[in-house]
Amino acid sequence: MGPAKFGNGSYLDVDQHPHIGLSTLTYLFEGEIHHKDSLGTDKVIYPGDVGFMTSGKSVTHTERTPEENRNQGEFTMHGYQIWVALPHSLEDMDPQFNFYAKDTLPTKTQDGLQIKTVAGNAFGLQSPLQGFST
Repeated sequence: MGPAKFGNGSYLDVDQHPHIGLSTLTYLFEGEIHHKDSLGTDKVIYPGDVGFMTSGKSVTHTERTPEENRNQGEFTMHGYQIWVALPHSLEDMDPQFNFYAKDTLPTKTQDGLQIKTVAGNAFGLQSPLQGFST
């Protein structure tokens, strides 16, 4: 996602839409996204946080610029959203939304690089987000 400039009347406003049979992982470098869904989740995702929505048998959601960021001038949105198909045996599972604040994700510095493990296991780090796979 991006980097893209928003503001001055132009905002991220993805209206309500359905998902089935997959998970989406949202991670931001800059900007903020307000996630609301049919499960009752109402959460702002900030840079470094992870929003992990698993649709399973069905969920609907919106992704929008938070109200407090509107009419505040120009800002940058930059991040990624990864869509991962659920294993066939889990396609009809109950939907869920998991949130991982940036300070709960493991990091380390190695050879002058900062490494953050957002999901799964890598570089000797284990993320609290393990996802679904077979």
